[in-house]
Order: sequence, then structure tokens, then C-alpha cells
Amino acid sequence: MKISLIIPVFNAETTLPLALQSLNEQTYRDFEVVFVNDGSTDRTADLLDNFAAKSNIPCQIVHQENQGVAAARNRGLDVASGEYIGFVDADDTLMPHAIETAIAVSDGTDIIGWDWTLGFGRNARLMRQADYETPLQALKNLMGGTMRWNLWLFLLRRELIVEHNIRFIHGADMGEDMQFMIKAFCAADRVVQLHDALYCYNALSESSLSRKFSDRRRREIETNLDAASKAVSCSTYAEILKPSLYDLKLFLKRPLLISKERSNYECWFGWFPEANAYAMNNKALPFRIRLLQGMAAHRLWTGVKLYYVLVHKFVYGILYR
Repeated sequence: MKISLIIPVFNAETTLPLALQSLNEQTYRDFEVVFVNDGSTDRTADLLDNFAAKSNIPCQIVHQENQGVAAARNRGLDVASGEYIGFVDADDTLMPHAIETAIAVSDGTDIIGWDWTLGFGRNARLMRQADYETPLQALKNLMGGTMRWNLWLFLLRRELIVEHNIRFIHGADMGEDMQFMIKAFCAADRVVQLHDALYCYNALSESSLSRKFSDRRRREIETNLDAASKAVSCSTYAEILKPSLYDLKLFLKRPLLISKERSNYECWFGWFPEANAYAMNNKALPFRIRLLQGMAAHRLWTGVKLYYVLVHKFVYGILYR
């Protein structure tokens, strides 16, 4: 059974060696790697060529002018030939048993998901995905904010992607994984969730809040949200998931509240304002998150800032450091 791992790469010479090492350490060997070098100007291309020559892993290396991660992943989908498709980021790693564990439960399954660790080595924290047994349960989790939609958390049957023309939107590089995975779960029949941490996510690669929520980035998120919403509306779950679309909007803008800046709070209030009335409704979320959203919906900015100081600066910044 053949797997294709798609890895978009841009100026990753400092992080790429660890990712490549984790590929070499895979216990399951019937896989290919599709690298899409998205206009790198450092030594990335040399590292890829050297890996392809020495690794004994089938590799395809696609070079293109810099077009962004969505276009790079689409290019990877164009050339991948595996029965299943997985995605890896160039600054993260796979556990040695990752592919072997996931493929063992495939047997025609449309989507296989797993858990992950935040960070590497002794400082890594185990992160558990929410449970689901059906595509509908997975969609409720994804849209409700209790489950992550990062592409590197899933293996997808390529025929599902091809049949339903599930693609990334060129130029919309924020929220691209959200719309892709919502479309995939809308189209899926059989899904499996493994509670095994198969992926190590590099926590240091997070972008700054100002970059994430610039006007341009918000437009990209809106583009991907629109595509995801249309997929939900055209699915068999359309009526059931109507409330979840408000939960999704609240989840997408929640990072704006993890800040000390009032300008970010005001941006939260005015972005997807139709969702603000639902701030306290999602009982699947911890009460503290609903309380934070509820305070923001009533523009109680002192409470929002206090939450940031107590929870994120003290609890996560000091106690959980």
C-alpha cells in the first residue's frame, strides 16, 4: 500500500534536517515524499536533493516560484500517486511508527486521524484530539473548537480528494487546512480516530498575532470560511450543522482575545458579529472559554484583559512553562 507525504518547503534550511531525519526513521517503508520547494532562497533545495539521493525513499521534488502554502499543497496533490495522502510541515517531525500505525487501520477508511505532541523531547506535551466515530461527530468537533483541523493530523484516501475535487484556494493561506478538512469530512463515509501521538508539532513556529490577523490574513480566512460553509450547506449534515457555523466563526476569531490590546478586542467584536450572540452557547467548550467569549460579546474588556493576564501570562506562561 503506497502513501504520499506532501511537504511544502520555503526557506527551511534550519528546521528541515529534523523533518528529513524523521522520514528516514519510519518503520513503514512503502511511501513516497513529494517536496514542493516554494521559491526558497536559502540552502533548502540542496538539502532536498541530498536527501533524495541518499535516503532510499522515493522522492519527487517540485520547484516553483513562491506562491504560498495553498498553491504548494495543490501542486503536491497534482503529482502525488499514493493511495493515501498525508501532509507534513517542514519544521515538524513524525514519530518513527507514525505511518505504520495509521496505515494499519486504513482498509478503505476515508480519513484516519491521530493525536500529537506540542514540542519535542522531554518538553513535549501530549495533545489529545476529541473523540469521534462518524464524519458528523468530527465536523461538530472541528467547527466547535474542540478538535484541531491541522492537515498533519490526518491521513486521507486520495480517491476521496480526487472524487470530490477537494483543493486549496490559491492565495488563501490562512485557514486553508480548515476548509480542506471540513470539505473532506463532509464527503467522507468511514473515519477513524487513533489516540496515539504520531506527530510532533514545533510550538516555536507560531506566527505573531499581528501577522495572523492583518487585514489581508482576515480576508484569506474569510475566503476559506466561505468555501467551508458552502461545503457544509451542500452536505447531508446541512441542517444539523447550522448552529456549528456560528461556533466556527467564534473559534476562528478567538485568538484575538488572547492579547492585552484593546484594538484586538474591538476587532473581535466587529468580525463575524452575527456569531457574538452565540458566545455562551457551545456547551462542549470549557466554561472559562465561554465566559471569555461572553465578556467579549458584551464588550467587558477589563474582564477579557484579566483573563489574558491570569490564564495565559500566569498559568501557561509560568506554571506550565
